[in-house]
Amino acid sequence: MTVNHVIFQTPFGSAAMVYTCAPFQLQKVYLPRQSNTDLIQDIEQDFLISQNGYHSHIDVLIKRLQHYFCGHPITTPWKWLSWQKRTPLQIKTLKETALIPFGEVCSYQQLAKKIGRPKATRFVGSCMARNPFPIFIPCHRVIRSDGTLGCFGGGSELKQTLLNLESNETISDRSNPTGRLSHN
Repeated sequence: MTVNHVIFQTPFGSAAMVYTCAPFQLQKVYLPRQSNTDLIQDIEQDFLISQNGYHSHIDVLIKRLQHYFCGHPITTPWKWLSWQKRTPLQIKTLKETALIPFGEVCSYQQLAKKIGRPKATRFVGSCMARNPFPIFIPCHRVIRSDGTLGCFGGGSELKQTLLNLESNETISDRSNPTGRLSHN
């Protein structure tokens, strides 16, 4: 599939999105990193890139992500997300993940229960690892049952930074089984 990409700046480094134009569909979000070279290599490894397309909807998504990286909640652009190559259970899991409120966390085990598969903790973890739309589908809000962060495609430091960004002067009570962040 030939796609277009855009690289944009965030307070945490360069991020990117890959999309198709006709119809407009977001294919993947690449989390911020310091090296544009690594970012471009990852995009080229995943997709055949075209330099000929542009769609104005991508500007809307860039603004949403930049707004998020400044500490504001984000809405999921459901009608623009491409669900190709996802099973119904993966889609259900990602959609349930998107329901985790800004500033809160949920454990992999809690999420498995929410999708009706209480023993599917590893499946949930695998689904989070393959989430093509990080931030829009906030897999960084999914943590281990013991309150530790778990893995994240952008690294554990970025995961903690995003959780801190969302808490905005709140203190996370990792022993709280509901996963809610406590406010000062």
